[in-house]
Amino acid sequence: MRILLAITVLCILNISAFAHEYWFECDNFFPRVNERTDLRLFVGSALKKEEERTFQASKTDSFQMFSASEVFDVRPLAEDGRSPILKFASDHAGTFLMSMERNWSYIKLDADKFEEYLREDGMEYIIAERKRFGESAKEGRERYSRYLKTLIQVGDSRTGSAKTRVGSKIEIVSLENPYSKKVGDNLKLQVYFSGFPLADRAVVADNRDGENYSSQKFLTDKDGRFTVKLTNKGVWLIRLVHMQRCVKNCGDVDWESFWGALSFGLK
Repeated sequence: MRILLAITVLCILNISAFAHEYWFECDNFFPRVNERTDLRLFVGSALKKEEERTFQASKTDSFQMFSASEVFDVRPLAEDGRSPILKFASDHAGTFLMSMERNWSYIKLDADKFEEYLREDGMEYIIAERKRFGESAKEGRERYSRYLKTLIQVGDSRTGSAKTRVGSKIEIVSLENPYSKKVGDNLKLQVYFSGFPLADRAVVADNRDGENYSSQKFLTDKDGRFTVKLTNKGVWLIRLVHMQRCVKNCGDVDWESFWGALSFGLK
């Protein structure tokens, strides 16, 4: 029994070690006009939910909703410490974009774990830089921030807010409205960092269709663009991490990373 318990705990720790993506998910991405849907914040890996998070006012620098013609600060509508983080309904049809910016969190990992994490998230360029400067055996001291977006389709009117650039430090922009797509179509997207296209960075597209999970991996081109084939219905999450050496107001931090996520549904 003790051996079995130890193995079980070890498996849980191993799964949780890299269950570190955050994403928005609606109970229903396709509400009717005046129909409520709850917007939830999850943490997990590749759309596999580990935990639902509450709204954290102290960690939230920005929480906005973009419609076809207006921008709203929705922080006053979100209650600190509660989930779902937002109860959403609209009295008119359209595509709505929700955007959240979360401020710095801090982490330290031993060298092996840090390199494993870097490799998992496509940041071999940091592994190479650490090796070049003789830092491969050094623990990873990092601060990170998150930039989350999701798209909600109310009724049948598909509006241009799906393609809005909100100006986040890192941002995944859909160049087409995903709610105009069907299974089997391609969706063009672009990544920006500090306002400029981010080239040669690894991006992952996760899908959950019922109990079935799948992922596709991409590399952005010189203009920060890539194309996802929408192979299945269900929930889609487009995500990436960009890391760089910390150079300003770093304290004991060596690295800073920026996590971008964009979620939507597909019928």
